[in-house]
Amino acid sequence: MKVLNLIWGFSLGAGIDKCFLTYHGLSAEDSSVEVLSVCINLKNLDSHIEPLREIGAVIIDINSRKDFSWIGKLHSLILKERPDLVFTHGFNGAIMMGIMRMFGRCHVPVVCSNHGRYTGPTPFRRLVEPMVNRLMYITYQTVAVSVICVDGSGREEVLSGGVPPDKITVVHNGIPDRTPAVAHNAVPEIITASRISVEKGLNHLLQALAIIKDKGIPFRYRMIGEGPELNNMKQLAGQLQLTDCVQFEGFRSDVPECLDQADIFALPSLREYHSIAVLEAMRAAKAIVATNVGGNCESVTDECQGLIVPPADSEALAAAIERLLSDSALRRTLGDAPRRRFVDEFTESAMKRGIINALKKAVGK
Repeated sequence: MKVLNLIWGFSLGAGIDKCFLTYHGLSAEDSSVEVLSVCINLKNLDSHIEPLREIGAVIIDINSRKDFSWIGKLHSLILKERPDLVFTHGFNGAIMMGIMRMFGRCHVPVVCSNHGRYTGPTPFRRLVEPMVNRLMYITYQTVAVSVICVDGSGREEVLSGGVPPDKITVVHNGIPDRTPAVAHNAVPEIITASRISVEKGLNHLLQALAIIKDKGIPFRYRMIGEGPELNNMKQLAGQLQLTDCVQFEGFRSDVPECLDQADIFALPSLREYHSIAVLEAMRAAKAIVATNVGGNCESVTDECQGLIVPPADSEALAAAIERLLSDSALRRTLGDAPRRRFVDEFTESAMKRGIINALKKAVGK
């Protein structure tokens, strides 16, 4: 089975991009699968395409979103490579294949992986948000032979978009295993490693940390990642007088090692699917504080693999983090349990097997 693995744009740190790289390696799990990875790359964006070059991906450069030359180039590539299916990702990927089919440029089966609804990052883009999501669902209904969701909450959203249930398969995300290290911090360290965007709710976490600091409880906090809200988070930390205990580190290529050094992982998302960031914390055997949204509760059970709190609730976040800061035994217990669950359910190998089975089923192989 030959798979054309297709993504629109690529940035380091985002979960969808990490999945794209993982899907490139499906043949390592099943030698009957051959993968050709392709990226439509907007040259005017600050893209990080070095990992794509490392895996030998085909990069189709365009000058802007209005540059539709990619249609002909992708069509020529499909005719040349003759894949059994096109496997595309996110709302951009779905809309791409809708456009290709509209122009009669793609007649091979299409499988779409759903990583959530489009959320506009600016007031103008929020105006087009309903249209973008509607186009995504129309593509799922009329073009895709199958839709793969990363968790149950994504499945419910896709169902609500009018996609028949027999088209939908849930395959949880997975990441490679590694042996975690034990942190030895005199002052407990809290960490977040994720995209710095509005839906991650990091303003509520900073407000929670201000509550904890006002009580005189010592801690250090590291925010790792890039995104449109980074400068706003830096300003908020200054306003909350957190600059002496909060460190903004931007993009880092050594996130697993950074997690090894931490005691607590916090992800206060307002919206989330099956979070790669949470899986990385589970793999690292960290005590986790996360919000009761999306796929978080499919990874972490409250009081078993971590502490789950309501979204947009700084006081609840503060209370949960304070519990862990003041109880090292609880931190160890709530670190060991997610590590065991990760090994049982969320490894990269388990995800690859699920994806391969779903792709073969979609094309009758």
